Amino acid sequence: MDYLKRVICLSVLFLALFPSKSFAQYEGTVGMGVHAGYGNKVKNVGAGLHLHYYHTNQLRFAPSFTHYLPKKGNSMWEVDADAHYMVPVTWLFSFYPVAGLSYSNRKFDASKADGIGLQDWTKHRVGANLGLGLQYDFRYKARVSIEYKYRFIKDFTQSSFMAGIGFWI
Repeated sequence: MDYLKRVICLSVLFLALFPSKSFAQYEGTVGMGVHAGYGNKVKNVGAGLHLHYYHTNQLRFAPSFTHYLPKKGNSMWEVDADAHYMVPVTWLFSFYPVAGLSYSNRKFDASKADGIGLQDWTKHRVGANLGLGLQYDFRYKARVSIEYKYRFIKDFTQSSFMAGIGFWI
C-alpha cells in the first residue's frame, strides 16, 4: 500500500512539473489573430492578419497577410502560406519550425520619391519561407507568438521578425 502511494505521488509530481500538450486535442480547430513586425529589406514596419488551422495536433497551417508601411515611394505587401510543426516545451509554451510559400507585391511610386527621372514600377514575386516561432498560450483560447522568417524571393530576399496575438474560434 505504501508503495502505491509513492507511485501515485511521484506520478502527480512528475505531471505537475513536466506537463505536456500531448493531452490536448487541437486537431480541426481554427484560430485567427493579428501580427506586427519589421522587414529588413523593406526597412519598415508591417502589420497584418493570420489564420491557424490545426490539421493534426502537431501540424498547423497558417496563411497570413502582411502590409508594410510606405516609405519614400516604396510600398509592399505579402501573402504567406506556411506550415508550422508544433513542438510543446511545456504546457503553455511551444516552439515551431516554419516552412511555406510567399507571394509579394512591391511597388515604387516615383512621384513620392526624392529622385528626378525615376519611373514607376511594380514587381510580383513568388518565394519560399523558412523560420522559427515561439508560442505562449496565456489564457484559455488565447495566445501570443513571436516569429522569425527568412523569405527567399528573387531580387528581394528578406528576413522579418513578427509578434502576434491570436484567439481560437
